[in-house]
Amino acid sequence: MTMSERPAKSYFESKADKEAAAKKSSALNQVCQWAVDNQTGWSLALLALIHGYDVVFANKTSPFVHLQHQISGDAEGRFERGCRDVYYVLYWVVAFTLIRITVMNKVLEPLARWGGVSSSRKVTRFGEQGWLVVYYIISNTVGMYVMSTQPHWLNTRHFWIDYPEGHRQMSSLMKSYYLVQMGFWFQQIFVLLIEERRKDFVVMATHHIVTCNLLGWSLYMNYTRIGNAILCCMDFSDIFLSSTKCLRYLKLEKTSVVSFVVFIFTWVYTRHYLYIKIMYSIYSESLTYLPVDNWDPKNGSYYTRNVLFNFSILLGILQLLIIYWFALVLRIVYRIIFLSNLEDSRSDSESDGNDDENKRSLKEKKTE
Repeated sequence: MTMSERPAKSYFESKADKEAAAKKSSALNQVCQWAVDNQTGWSLALLALIHGYDVVFANKTSPFVHLQHQISGDAEGRFERGCRDVYYVLYWVVAFTLIRITVMNKVLEPLARWGGVSSSRKVTRFGEQGWLVVYYIISNTVGMYVMSTQPHWLNTRHFWIDYPEGHRQMSSLMKSYYLVQMGFWFQQIFVLLIEERRKDFVVMATHHIVTCNLLGWSLYMNYTRIGNAILCCMDFSDIFLSSTKCLRYLKLEKTSVVSFVVFIFTWVYTRHYLYIKIMYSIYSESLTYLPVDNWDPKNGSYYTRNVLFNFSILLGILQLLIIYWFALVLRIVYRIIFLSNLEDSRSDSESDGNDDENKRSLKEKKTE
């Protein structure tokens, strides 16, 4: 019997399928809700298990906790990438889950309440954005320091000079910085999947997935210098974006406007000018220093036209997302100038949760 000849499902069969799908969806939602409600517990238990294994059984050499693939006989004690790096990334996914929820619950949300934020929704949003401020300040500072110790400091030519030698060998700081960044962005995907979905879910998921792909492939193909530069470009303006949101929750309107203006200038300079300059270096400047087809995996070389094209596609997708977000930023600028309203168009409605409760109580009184 062909597909077209199969009989249609009866009403009861269709209803049973829908009920089964709803039950499955409900079970998945319950698991996600449990993961959200118990982030501290399960992440702390996993970290205790990992460190216990490292001390008792692995003699402090566990790939979850310690960098792997150190180059034998290297005078500088440098590392190269390898398959066991996955464990280190997974460790930081769990670690960031614990660090994030702890900083939010114990530091940032009490700070929001102390600052006069009464809505539970806004307190949570303040905690989320405040955590990003903390992370981006640290990651950008470390990233800029890493770059300052490398030949590619403010010099795109050294993305390519002597590749792959000097590129596949990474200092412990460079490698740990890169793997920790990967852990952060994979943890961001985890957060998107388990927490309440907002209207920009698809855009943010696309951004995070492309970012993780770029980090993974750039590590594998020894383009970590480029990855370091792009991460610094991305992180810097985000400090001011999240700071602006936090200041607005605290009703520090004038300060938030100043922060927002700084954010716009840093965004345009880092995410458009510098970012596009890096893309130009990848697709054009690289040809000055490397032969067109330099494919030699045994020696860590992965430079071909196809590789450049694929990286350019991923970077192009990110730039399109950045342009989309900048269009939303311009809408906010319009609101500030003409409507005196500073509000992020990308987020869900952030109306006071107390207002919702008041509306429900009014409806109940009317029904009485």
